[in-house]
Amino acid sequence: MAENESQDVNTLVNEGNNASNEGDTLLDQSDCASNASPLKSVGFILQTDVAEVNGDEIDADIDDALDEGYMGMECTLERGFSLNESAIAKDLRHERYSDVAVKYMPDTSLRRYKPSVKHFIPIRKSSRARDEMPVDEAGLYSFITISWITNMMWKAYKTGLKDDDVPLCSKYDMCEYNTDRLEILWNAEVKKKGKDAASLQYVLWQFYRTRFLFGIVIFSLTIILGFVGPIAFMRFFISWLSSDEPLLVGLFWAGGLVISEFARVTLFCLVWSINYRNGIRLRAACLGMLYRKLMKMSSLGNRSVGEVINLFANDAQRIFDFVVIGPLIIGGPLVAVGGVIYILWLLGPWALFGMVAFLLFYPFQYCLSRLTGYLRRKTITVTDERVRMMNELLNCVKLIKMYAWEKSFASTVSGIRSRERQLLEKSAYVQSLSLAMAPTVPIIAAIVTFLAHIGAGYDLTPAQAWSYIGLAGHLHFSMDCISHAIQDIRGGQISIKRIQRMLVMEELTPYRGNPEDSSVAIAFQNATLAWDAVSLQKEKRNTESIKKKESNKKVPSQADQLLSQEMELHHVEVLFGLNFTINKGELVGVCGGVGAGKSSLISAALGHMRLEKGCVDLQGTCAYVGQQAWILNATLRDNILLDESFDAKRYYRVIHACSLSQDIETMPAGDMTEIGERGINLSGGQKQRVSLARAIYADRDVYLLDDPLSAVDAHVGSHLFQWVIKRALQGKTTIFVTHQLQYLPQCDRVLLIQDGRVAGFDLHAKLLEDSTEYATLYKSHMDSVEKEEYERDELSPPAVRRRQDSTMSTGSERNSIPDKLMDDIIQESLAEGKGIGQLISEEKLDKGDIPWSTYHSYIIACGGYIVCTLVISTFLLNVGSTAFSSWWLSMWLSAGSGNTTLTLGNETIVSDSIADNPDRHYYQTVYGSFILVILATSLIRGFSFMKTTLRASSQMHDQVFMKVFHSPMSFFDTTPSGRIINIFSRDMDEVDVRVPMTLEMFIQNIFLIASALLFVCLVFPYFLPILAVLAIIMMFIRNVFRVGIRDFKRLENVSRSPLYSHISTTVNGLATIHAYGKQSLFSKKFSVFFDENSCAIYLFNCAMRWLAVRLDLLALCVTSSTAMLALFLRGVVDPSFAGLALAYATQLSGIFQYTVRLSTETEARFTSVQRLDNCSKVLVSEASSITESKRADPLWPKYGRISYKKVQLKYRPETPLVLKGISFHIDSMEKIGVVGRTGSGKSSLGTALFRLVELTAGSIRIDGIDISTLGLEDLRSRLSIIPQDPVLFIGTVRYNLDPFESHSDEEIWSALEQTYMKDRISCLDLGLSSCVVENGENFSVGERQLLCMARVLLRNSKILFLDEATAAIDAETDIKIQKTLKNAFKSCTMITIAHRLNTVMLCSRVMVLDDGKVMEFDTPRALLANNSSMFSKMVAKSKASFIS
Repeated sequence: MAENESQDVNTLVNEGNNASNEGDTLLDQSDCASNASPLKSVGFILQTDVAEVNGDEIDADIDDALDEGYMGMECTLERGFSLNESAIAKDLRHERYSDVAVKYMPDTSLRRYKPSVKHFIPIRKSSRARDEMPVDEAGLYSFITISWITNMMWKAYKTGLKDDDVPLCSKYDMCEYNTDRLEILWNAEVKKKGKDAASLQYVLWQFYRTRFLFGIVIFSLTIILGFVGPIAFMRFFISWLSSDEPLLVGLFWAGGLVISEFARVTLFCLVWSINYRNGIRLRAACLGMLYRKLMKMSSLGNRSVGEVINLFANDAQRIFDFVVIGPLIIGGPLVAVGGVIYILWLLGPWALFGMVAFLLFYPFQYCLSRLTGYLRRKTITVTDERVRMMNELLNCVKLIKMYAWEKSFASTVSGIRSRERQLLEKSAYVQSLSLAMAPTVPIIAAIVTFLAHIGAGYDLTPAQAWSYIGLAGHLHFSMDCISHAIQDIRGGQISIKRIQRMLVMEELTPYRGNPEDSSVAIAFQNATLAWDAVSLQKEKRNTESIKKKESNKKVPSQADQLLSQEMELHHVEVLFGLNFTINKGELVGVCGGVGAGKSSLISAALGHMRLEKGCVDLQGTCAYVGQQAWILNATLRDNILLDESFDAKRYYRVIHACSLSQDIETMPAGDMTEIGERGINLSGGQKQRVSLARAIYADRDVYLLDDPLSAVDAHVGSHLFQWVIKRALQGKTTIFVTHQLQYLPQCDRVLLIQDGRVAGFDLHAKLLEDSTEYATLYKSHMDSVEKEEYERDELSPPAVRRRQDSTMSTGSERNSIPDKLMDDIIQESLAEGKGIGQLISEEKLDKGDIPWSTYHSYIIACGGYIVCTLVISTFLLNVGSTAFSSWWLSMWLSAGSGNTTLTLGNETIVSDSIADNPDRHYYQTVYGSFILVILATSLIRGFSFMKTTLRASSQMHDQVFMKVFHSPMSFFDTTPSGRIINIFSRDMDEVDVRVPMTLEMFIQNIFLIASALLFVCLVFPYFLPILAVLAIIMMFIRNVFRVGIRDFKRLENVSRSPLYSHISTTVNGLATIHAYGKQSLFSKKFSVFFDENSCAIYLFNCAMRWLAVRLDLLALCVTSSTAMLALFLRGVVDPSFAGLALAYATQLSGIFQYTVRLSTETEARFTSVQRLDNCSKVLVSEASSITESKRADPLWPKYGRISYKKVQLKYRPETPLVLKGISFHIDSMEKIGVVGRTGSGKSSLGTALFRLVELTAGSIRIDGIDISTLGLEDLRSRLSIIPQDPVLFIGTVRYNLDPFESHSDEEIWSALEQTYMKDRISCLDLGLSSCVVENGENFSVGERQLLCMARVLLRNSKILFLDEATAAIDAETDIKIQKTLKNAFKSCTMITIAHRLNTVMLCSRVMVLDDGKVMEFDTPRALLANNSSMFSKMVAKSKASFIS
């Protein structure tokens, strides 16, 4: 293939030589070459003047370069280029996943359990590699106690954890392995029941049931052991305290109590170890299958990018929690049945009154869970809207800033967040009520039980009471498990349904066949094709909700109303009865008006539409170049190769053919320069040429080019057409969509599309004769060309009308970098830890403790220290009332009968029954009143805490949103959108939901522990020294190993950002990925990113459990110490109080470790608070929106005079100047054309004018006012811009044109009429209220540009900056638009960045920029009169470009 390509290129170049000699088709670039530096490794440039003269010399240059080692990895550059070591290490780590991974093979035999069964070997020797997950070879002891993670925990404490210290994800937990397994089960389910009847929940049950059932068995054993301790050993031990039995008996009961607790703790840790692996596998399988589903879809239909990211961010965690915590719900029924049986045996039937309170808690919890699930579903929907809106804002932030629309969009986000907060509050209250009731229900049940038992006249002994209270502690734990399990099960079910809705969406159904005739490449036979479209569901409930909204004082914005409504998917036919064939090797030009269906034709050939009838055939592999280039956040070389193997010669030729040589030479690291997301550091023309280079390098059979020359100027367009389309693609089948009709005569045939139908398909000359429509379209275009030629000829002298050697390319925001500045840039980049050419900054991984400033910020956001103190005091009241009820019971039991005497016959004896106490009613009244106190304080606590924490999360969200939204453009250039979305999705979810939940349990348990320890110390003062020793040991363990837990959490936070960025990139580039067949590449990358995240999540959870089991064992020492003190102080301490101390001590073995773990988990959760806090504090904001002391006059600018004085500009402190002291003046109503080569600083003029970047030096004045003294809103709202890439927002047509609703419908329709979009919008069902989907995908690119122009017409600004954006519009419409611009803005000052010289010739003056300096600035006539002027050379070259 390479050999054939070499021959093709040699032929191509020789033809170029001949054509060049004739002087009519090829263009020299000697000026470009003369300024070029010698060929340099990754930053090379071809001597293009020589290259275009002789193809053999191109090969000679390439051979010489290869012999010298250029383009290789030697890195011996004059500029000192160095590779980013961390990036290389990360790539090598990612490559290791392929070595470690194993392929899933379906197996129904017991052999599939072999890896899991090996964990039952007590101790195993490890033969794994250093970077492999240790758990795979852990023995029983290591697996239960999670000792396999100990080395990592120690390393974290000593030196901190880095990426290299974290092992690879386990081969059995990897995404691809588990996705394969789940996909087999899902496909079988769909095949058996059909897509609509299939149940993902049942499939998931098949996936995890074995481990689930095994975990349930182990957990049931822990429940039984939890019963054995208080029921048997504690009861008999307390009874022994009141008896005269030998000491050995007491030792037996105390030892049995400790051993049963030890066994319970150990087995419970085993349950978590099993559930963690189960959860991580199911999470990987679900989301892996979801990503594969995305790869099979042509679009998201009625879903958005934000919604998809939310699935991967928040729903992923809920699936994990569903599997990990959900199984614990089984403990509730076991405890209920066991508790009823035991209490009946212990206290008799009257005790059932107390159990009623306990049993009624189940239906109560069920109702709460149903309500929580309902609220959660509604909350997730609103969260999807917010994330979707944030994703759109990040994509369009530059335009929003230039139009000063921050307030409108901030209001929209604020409205969505307000609705989200209302739902979060309702859900939080329900959740808090559930959490508050869980620990109180066992106590209330005990109070009711004892009151009923004593009220019936029965006695209550300390042994009975405290064994029941001990059991109540176990019930407390079970209630907590039930509460959390129900919430997580409901959350998991909701997430599973959301994922299933995505999985059952219609896929990209293959409809392309192979042509019967082998000479045919593409054939359409009576084909009618449709697009998926969305519309608002017109349901009664929506109508009613809208009426309710309208009745409110605050009416949501149009976008807010649209976002809150469901969208339904339907099909809209756009191509009708297509019937034509294209032969192999044929070049077919496609033309037609805006919205005619040209891009749809390309999509139809790619197989991305819905075939309603007929058939579409295509033979061979495809390459696709979209109308809007899709660029990866990778190096320039990686963008071109797209994972193809690197062939230096082939690569050189592609670079030259696509006119990228000079662009690469200007980049800091040549073709190894990192390109930002969406090509942020490339101009429109550069992005399009990179996209073309990718297509040529792929070397496919069929090329589908959707208007690839729209973003480049005439000269570069001519170069691309000759070198790429005519020569590099010679012999390839090519469909070439274009609005530049001067190229159509050179096509083999021309296809005319009108209203989705083929209006003509023949030779160019034949169509001119037979098709009136084509003749009219072509004549209209050529008339505009001839008019330009005539104007040029009138303005320029004959001497200039010859070929000149010059170059001009599209505008870029990054200028070329002189060699004298390169050394400074290298040093600054290395000092920052970035490789040369690296644009995106590495996400900072915080180290050390969470600073107090983070907690301080959270407290202030909650309402301040006084509010937080009052809230915490409600916990004290709630837990204190619960604890004091037990203390009161001890006092009652200790009082006994109150020395009441009973007469039995003739004998008087002292009663030993508390039922006979004369103060019984007093004790009963006080004891019973605790029920009301406990319930009241629980409700107050829950309401106040959730209200306070949600206030904090909302305030932090608003602060971060405003801070991010008002950050300068440099922040968005260097920060991936996935990183920002991570903050507003997962981190926000943590602060909204998980931080309050964890914090509430932590504070509650702190008071529970304090009350338990207080009781033990009051009963046994000798316990204080033991407590001090145990506290020191526990705090040492906690302080040492919380470092590892915190670092694992931070690694997990950081690992999410590349995952979200990859998902966003994938969704935006589905068409290109499918066309090049790169699904497996992107799926593999996703698996690696996901496995990195899964590994961090798994290690974080295991690290918490590692700490928990060790603290549990230490807490067991508290029980042992209390039992020993009671044992040896028998007769000294009253059995009633000894039982109280022992009952609370046994509870500590679970609650103490849980609390210490909660403290660590709370700190880990606070990393999300820290990230939000850092954003709000660290990010630098732009200048203020409004400067009250310097408000502009309402009519300013009145004249539109612009003056630049010694203006210097650099995009970031470490980058070179892009404007170098330029000065000029523009008079009122002047029309200025700006031209120059790539990187000359054209777009930077607009950047400086709109203050997207503040000036380094100099000043800009408009009507005599220094714009730096004005607020940004005052400045930008008075200016207008038409960008090269059209931007539309989710909302309605009206919202896109007038977001502030300041114009009447008549004014909007007038603007649409002037931009020739009135008929198109009128045809829509809802007119101006018709919906615009994400990125405006329901309009063609040309229609989007026209809508953007209508938007500018409505603003009616005195100054218009036009980044000429009519290239995606057909010639006839272009002429009309130029006329509209001329008439509508005749009283405006207009600055036009020119990509086509026909607009420049009509300008008042022309400015020629080069290397950030104004080289020429005069009238077109004066510049053309000077034969040596740069402008005259450009004009001559442009003239040559139109010759066909």
